[in-house]
Amino acid sequence: MKKICAKMVPKILTPQQKENRKEVCRDLLERIENDPDFFTNVITSDETWVFEYDPKTKRQSEE
Repeated sequence: MKKICAKMVPKILTPQQKENRKEVCRDLLERIENDPDFFTNVITSDETWVFEYDPKTKRQSEE
């Protein structure tokens, strides 16, 4: 087995991307208000686990 490390890269959204996300959220809120069972029809199949650690702290804990 290999140990793989990756740095967290902040994602900077453009104003258009931010506006699109707001519109999607508003749409979802409206759908939930109109149909409280809306999320029972949502199927998810992907899970993403994200974590971040401080390499300095990790080295100190190994000592």
